[in-house]
Amino acid sequence: MDKAGLSELLTKKLNREVEVTDIVKVGSGFHSNGYKITTKGGENYFIKQVTSEDMGFEFPERKLMSLLVSHSMLSKHENYPNSIGVAIKNDKFEFLPEIDENTQVYHLQEYGGEGKSYMDLLNEKVGKSKIDETDKQEIDKVVNFLVSLHKNKPASKDPKLLTAIYNDYLRSVIGHPEYLLLLLQRVPDSSPVLRPTEQGEFIALMLEGMHYFKGRPERLCAIHGDFWGANVFFKQDNSIFVIDYSRMPWGDPGFDVGVWMSQYLIKYHITNSNYFRELGDYFLEQYISRTGDKGVVNTMVYPLGVVSVIYSHEDSVPGIPDAARKAFYANVTRMLKSKQFSWG
Repeated sequence: MDKAGLSELLTKKLNREVEVTDIVKVGSGFHSNGYKITTKGGENYFIKQVTSEDMGFEFPERKLMSLLVSHSMLSKHENYPNSIGVAIKNDKFEFLPEIDENTQVYHLQEYGGEGKSYMDLLNEKVGKSKIDETDKQEIDKVVNFLVSLHKNKPASKDPKLLTAIYNDYLRSVIGHPEYLLLLLQRVPDSSPVLRPTEQGEFIALMLEGMHYFKGRPERLCAIHGDFWGANVFFKQDNSIFVIDYSRMPWGDPGFDVGVWMSQYLIKYHITNSNYFRELGDYFLEQYISRTGDKGVVNTMVYPLGVVSVIYSHEDSVPGIPDAARKAFYANVTRMLKSKQFSWG
């Protein structure tokens, strides 16, 4: 932490000349260090640096969110000491712009092009009885994408950090604001499965899975986080592009594999057609053949628990017969108990 950089940071923010003359560490907490900054004019400031790399702070994005929340909380009150802002340091210190409830948030990216989603293609296949070369070619392209994504590993070789990140992934499946607890809370009383009064045993199974799979840093890789047919598009030249990377930057490859397989599984339960089972078997065989990851048939059941909640009621995914919802949920429950994928 350099004096010149902090001097420039404060000068720009306060719109007057500030020269930092002293930086002294004044304490450390469970996740952070604190420093007292003294200026040439005799002013004092306090700067907090998040240092933890576990317990929810495995990623810089999480550290940023924590400090933005702290800054926002302080700014809502007439409070001393006041909060000046949240800063980051790459080549130099920079303050982040202020945000509040009126701030609009966007993500700018390149446009993937025009195409048809795999979900649309899959819906068109209802009525087919046997997998063909077109089906296999489509799945091959999907497998190629997943293999290229999952081969990316974290730069760190620290086993403690990698274990913390892997375990954070397992917690996120349950505790992330967009995943299990939110989905369970939105299940209506009229749902054919997983009514609010019936969710305790299911939550217990997911918690058991969280503990069963923990501590497997060797499986850690980059994942998509929302890998299903609506986010995979086939262009006219049959090349694919993928959108909407979400929620978890690192995790078990079984998360993406499980979410993708859920499409075949739910259609299998809706139609009782072995065609969709053949599609799923081919996808899984190709993925394991390309990666050598036989353990994915175990770890993929954990995200299927989340998907079973999504498919549990009409408000979430309309048009599924109640019998199929019940069969899907019962199937997933058996998998969560056995810790291995099966069709029924």
